[in-house]
Amino acid sequence: MNMSSNIDSGDFSTIVRLRSDKNYFLNRELTFAAIDGSFSDVILEGEKGAYIVIGIIKGKIFKDFKFTIDGISVKDELCICEAEKRMRELEYSSLKENEVDLIFFDRKLSFDKSLGILVPKNSIGIVKDFDIVKRERLNKVENPPWLVIEEDNGDTISGYFKLFPSSWVFYIESQVLVNDYEELLYLIYNLGMEPIPEALGYNYPLFLADKLVKYYRNKLSKFINTASLQSNIRYREFRSWIERLRNDGKYF
Repeated sequence: MNMSSNIDSGDFSTIVRLRSDKNYFLNRELTFAAIDGSFSDVILEGEKGAYIVIGIIKGKIFKDFKFTIDGISVKDELCICEAEKRMRELEYSSLKENEVDLIFFDRKLSFDKSLGILVPKNSIGIVKDFDIVKRERLNKVENPPWLVIEEDNGDTISGYFKLFPSSWVFYIESQVLVNDYEELLYLIYNLGMEPIPEALGYNYPLFLADKLVKYYRNKLSKFINTASLQSNIRYREFRSWIERLRNDGKYF
């Protein structure tokens, strides 16, 4: 594993790079799901509530790391609740651990664990934003793709990756593929090669999940905003409207 020459090696414990003389192959095909959520705040019967949408993108990764997208699904919920907390709970409960081999989240897994959430053991969390000072230091690492390992406790590794010269630096926590850093880097590299500017260097399944939930949330945004202005609207009435729209196929 090569250390970059223009940063202090004390800043980062391990910098992983792909080897040009190595062919990377998985032992078997892997199924995956990428899960993301979004919500709109609503006021129901004078209380703070939320309309929450969870999107799931499923696919398969072949032995040569090429992948396909095989299906999409959307789940929604209207609740009088703390929206962020409930959305987090729904994301983790949307899929059972043994349904797929890998689950991608747009979340910091360690933070959710600190809240007492049971995070599936086959999870990989990728986060877009973190400390700007650290990002500036990481951007000095040349010749992507690379993966900086910040911590490895045996069950989970955490660090940062950059896949292309013009792409973003992302934070990653992985509870799978922890025994082979290069294999993990090659996995996220292949999932981040889609030639869409805002997806390049990220994770394409998570990108699709984000677009999916925002699409369905935005289709109802005008209705939700109008309903929110009606301070006397009853919870059951609003829920009935949502269910009627869904059953009529007007937004799902």
